[in-house]
Amino acid sequence: MLAGEIYDFLDSIAPFVGQAEWDNSGFLVGERNACADRVLFALDATPQVVAEAKEKGCTLLVTHHPILFSAVKSFTEHNPAYLAAKAGVAVICAHTSYDFAAGGVADVLCETVGLTDVSASECGEFRIGKTQPVSAEAFAKRVGTALSAPVFAALPEKELRTVAVCGGAGASFLQAAKAQGADALLTGEAKHHEWREAQALDIALLCAGHFETEHPAVAALCDRVQAAFPQITCILSDQTAPACLQ
Repeated sequence: MLAGEIYDFLDSIAPFVGQAEWDNSGFLVGERNACADRVLFALDATPQVVAEAKEKGCTLLVTHHPILFSAVKSFTEHNPAYLAAKAGVAVICAHTSYDFAAGGVADVLCETVGLTDVSASECGEFRIGKTQPVSAEAFAKRVGTALSAPVFAALPEKELRTVAVCGGAGASFLQAAKAQGADALLTGEAKHHEWREAQALDIALLCAGHFETEHPAVAALCDRVQAAFPQITCILSDQTAPACLQ
């Protein structure tokens, strides 16, 4: 199996051309004809994850967050892309292309927390699902159990029936979610002014952690690639959320 074949499969289920203008999803390190018989999947391409790939004999690393995001003027021994190239590990990153795709980050998160009748938002960048009437506080507890994570909620007493969902840092969609009839927005993290904005808009905001809201989709992608290519070995990284966020 070649890395290019894995790239082509990822492109077929989450087209890289559909990524956000500011993003850098794609084949970022290595060669298409590199061997990909063992593939490691992780949320972030950290030096530790690159070392894990090398230790486990994986010559391809697939991550959600790009290993190279903006222009880089130097590559040193601490740079993950440098370390991957040095170790002979090719890297493919599926970021917003996977966020926006059917069966991507938001869809997996909706399924994980038990939402039904899920549909894409008008912009296509988040999802909207239904729940039986429940308070924001009770829903937050449900999400926390599903993700094994602490969940913070604005307007905890608000009754929820319709919930917008965007993994990672999606609080910027508060107004769009409100405009499309959502009672709440579930995401990973939010800034101070976004908590205030939620209160002003009368929409519950629930934050369950950037890593925690996106990691289930990484696991799902690992399973999906394994099912498509049973002759290779797909491994989910041992990576956990940064200690400061636990």
